[in-house]
Amino acid sequence: MFKILSRFLLKVSLGILSSLVVSPVLAAEQITFNYPPFGEFYISIQDLETFALEGKITPSFAYYAQKVTPQELTKLRELLNKPFPVNADEVYNFFRTEIGQEVLAQVIKIINSPPDESKPALKGALITAAEDPKGLTIINVLRQYSLPNIRVNLPTVINTVNSADEFFNQTDRVFSWLDQQSVSQSSVKLPTPIEKLTQPGQVTWRQESVTVNRPNQEPIIAQVYIPNNLNKPAPVIVVAPGLNSDIGAFGYVAKHLASHGFGIIAIDFPQTDAQRIWQELAGLDTIPKPNAWLQQPLDVTSVLNAVELKVKSDAAWKGKLDLTNVGMLGQSLGGYTSLGIGGSQTAWSNVTKACQTLADPYQLTFNPALIWQCRGVNGIPPIENMQDERIKAVIAVNPVTNPIFDQQSMGSMKTPLMMISGSADIFAPAIPEQIRPFTWLTQSDKYLVLINNSTHLSFLEGTNDLPAIIVGPAPDLAHKYLQVLSLAFFNTYLNNQTEFKAYLEPSALSSISQKPLQMYILRSLTPDQLTEAIKTKN
Repeated sequence: MFKILSRFLLKVSLGILSSLVVSPVLAAEQITFNYPPFGEFYISIQDLETFALEGKITPSFAYYAQKVTPQELTKLRELLNKPFPVNADEVYNFFRTEIGQEVLAQVIKIINSPPDESKPALKGALITAAEDPKGLTIINVLRQYSLPNIRVNLPTVINTVNSADEFFNQTDRVFSWLDQQSVSQSSVKLPTPIEKLTQPGQVTWRQESVTVNRPNQEPIIAQVYIPNNLNKPAPVIVVAPGLNSDIGAFGYVAKHLASHGFGIIAIDFPQTDAQRIWQELAGLDTIPKPNAWLQQPLDVTSVLNAVELKVKSDAAWKGKLDLTNVGMLGQSLGGYTSLGIGGSQTAWSNVTKACQTLADPYQLTFNPALIWQCRGVNGIPPIENMQDERIKAVIAVNPVTNPIFDQQSMGSMKTPLMMISGSADIFAPAIPEQIRPFTWLTQSDKYLVLINNSTHLSFLEGTNDLPAIIVGPAPDLAHKYLQVLSLAFFNTYLNNQTEFKAYLEPSALSSISQKPLQMYILRSLTPDQLTEAIKTKN
């Protein structure tokens, strides 16, 4: 949800909202479940709220609390109190989308009541809880549920607590582990102070556009920044925005890199840009067919071919850009695009297997990135290998990677790679989409940058209209980080300026890392280390 989407969402007044969603007249009083062969049991929501908010176990709740381990109780309390950074109008509009309907269908699995009864009650409770100043939490949703009795499926609830712990709480434990692992690093000698990497370079550029006409589809338009007065062709960096975003979101980093002598090709993907998603939310269009995004690496290749043709045929372009030496910088869906064109092959069988969980009545799927990928499970599989040999280095910011890539396909990628991940990303969550896939990489030139409190939107420009809880803290600091990381990384692997590798060392980055966005960089992480980190006590 980026700038143009936010404007649409924020125009929906709560007055209109209240006329469409009836506020609950009654409040839920108890949760009921069946535990064969012992019969039916119930838990007072007041008791549950006391446990969630105060950590106290009332006498009536003690009967249930003693049946589980202290660790399971901790997981339950964390889950009940977990805040979700959305407001009421965003929740309302989200449920109008196909993906929102699927998310609602997932949550409904918990409730053992007819869908025509439980669905409107749950939807109303979610919206009303999101309107609460305390924020949307599960305990708030329970309190706002409009029917007095919430009948639940016990096996589904048990599975949900465990999977929700993985989705929502394990990332916090990983960052606690990183804090415990942090030791004073030996200083490295830097060519210049690292702060200078945030300053504009001396190179000027001109801007051109290239249009690629795809058969029977909307054309792709790319903005090309061509450096002036260089003594040799400039290496090129392709900027690939994410779903519901456009090239303006990374204008600050594109201009920064151009000022340091890189050619830039910034691509708008018409079927997944902000305008298309705005129209879908307004009921004027539909979310594009799945292969519109699955094939985006091939779209990048088509744009590179078109720019290469201009360099060869147009005197004003000749000798300006080196199309044999190209980097990729992509975010979210653009991160998937960057990995695909950089050499990670798609794993369609892995997608179809993972998507079976959506139909499992005893298992909830919390990952929006998985739900998005599963929309195409009955479509035509993508081409397995979409690598373009011109791509020499990749930065993937909050990328969508799992299950479209698996351990084998990530392990086969040889292109130097930096993945950037945020602990507060709820759209492409850190552990399943970045941290665990990073453990599958086998090449030596790999970096995992973990930023505490960073969200899916932290690195995007033009998010001022969005609530701070969605954008996350200190976006200007996140932008500064990306300027430093991208300039150091691409100078190292495209310009072969190995002295810039020093800026990617933990001791160098720690000098600019600061709260609330504490930054860590890892050169390796094994599956065993990740398991150890997940077990860390906060």
